[in-house]
Amino acid sequence: MQMNLKRAISIVSIISIVLLLLIVTAALTSCGNSKTDDSDDVKQTTDQNQPPSEEQAAQPEFTPVEGADYGGYKFRILGYDGADKGLWQIMHISEIIAEEEIGEPIHDAVYRRNREIEALYNVEIACVVTTCYPEDFVPKFTKAVAAGDDTFDAAFLRGANLPVLSTKNMACDLYTIPSLQLSKSWWDQNSVGAMSIGGKLSAVISDANLYSAIAPIVVFANKKLITDNDIGDVYKLVRDGKWTWDVMYDIAKSAAKDLDGDGVITKDDQLGLVMQHLLLQAGINSAGEYITPKNEEDIPVFAPNIAKIAGMAEKLVAFFSDKTVTVSAESMTGYSNQFYDFILPKYCNNQILFFVNQLLFSFNLRDMEADFAVLPLPKYDENQDKYGSVTASWWGTYTVIPITCTDTGRTANILDAMGYYAQKYVMPAYYDRTVTNKLLRDDDSAEMMDIIMKNRVFDLAELYNWGNINGILAGISNSGKSDTVVSQLEKIESKVNSDIQKTLATLQKN
Repeated sequence: MQMNLKRAISIVSIISIVLLLLIVTAALTSCGNSKTDDSDDVKQTTDQNQPPSEEQAAQPEFTPVEGADYGGYKFRILGYDGADKGLWQIMHISEIIAEEEIGEPIHDAVYRRNREIEALYNVEIACVVTTCYPEDFVPKFTKAVAAGDDTFDAAFLRGANLPVLSTKNMACDLYTIPSLQLSKSWWDQNSVGAMSIGGKLSAVISDANLYSAIAPIVVFANKKLITDNDIGDVYKLVRDGKWTWDVMYDIAKSAAKDLDGDGVITKDDQLGLVMQHLLLQAGINSAGEYITPKNEEDIPVFAPNIAKIAGMAEKLVAFFSDKTVTVSAESMTGYSNQFYDFILPKYCNNQILFFVNQLLFSFNLRDMEADFAVLPLPKYDENQDKYGSVTASWWGTYTVIPITCTDTGRTANILDAMGYYAQKYVMPAYYDRTVTNKLLRDDDSAEMMDIIMKNRVFDLAELYNWGNINGILAGISNSGKSDTVVSQLEKIESKVNSDIQKTLATLQKN
């Protein structure tokens, strides 16, 4: 009897142990999110005592607002809708809307961006339409805001339109909108730092501002003429920090040729450089110099580096005024549009070595047989720390939220989403697939694009045109009298200071 009892107890114990194991196993399975791969469970248990990997530690930069549902709200942006099928290919694309996919990479990327945001937040992205011309933006913007009308939630104003913000209290201070994530990578941090005045930020650039990506002023270099004139590797000059205005001038001299044999270089000959006189302003800014740098209180002050600016004027005006090398676009008369009707075909016909203009020009070079390079604006000298990239005011757009906006939190959330998804879809379509591969055609130009896009500079004096500084500098360049720059700057000092004070007074009202 004792032996049978012990055996029975042993059997019961074994059964109990087995049952316990089964219960524990079932419990573990139910807490393991129904995993069936034991190796995953083992790895998960083992990794608990290990530091997280870089991938695990990385958090997504963009996180949608939890539970945000805007009930089909029509989110309206004042801007250009791409309807004008004009001379420049970029005019066929809107940075705001795309109603359907058409097979054009950038347009279709805008379409995809919008559809994702609309699904994400239950909104409809719409455009309050202006033409593509800056002069059409201001009356539509000011009329609606001055009347207190809730006509649009945001505006993509051209740089040329920003002076309206310095004369009327019409834009929100973006710093006062807590939900606007201005530190994120889809906001151009150079513009965030440069565009504020007295601690207030009225306008800024994000990746949603496609037109600010096509507006940087660059140097187009004809590769056939580079080869024909044994010029060498211009990309290496940039990499080595030796791409300066003096070097560019010397190279341009080697390419200019009297094609018609009349003994003089005119627009009908092979040219070393074609430019505009407003480039003097861009040259100054690309060298890291400003007419109105900001003080410690974030206030612009008239404090130009006179010696450096005078040196830049001397270099550039001599280059631009050399009739044996250079022809200015302003001197070309008799055309409805000299850039499209004369300069573009002449460049494509390999009769211009360097043409300085905005990146958008590259879109119209699709059918050019010879290759071309895109280079940043040159340095003042080799001691300059880095290349500077200036965004032209006519095309470049800035994000502005009008004071009539009824829900700045909602607007901020949607603008952040637009910036993020533009970074994800639109910029790659523009930058990788269209510009660097389809148009510029080589890896070197992709590297140059990195330099150009990551080093954008902004001069408040140029953007707000305080003291008519833009006209003053263009006039100096056009006159060929670089030695007048000091006296001209001294002459406008009081006017610049007065204009700055007016801007500050306007901003203080907001």
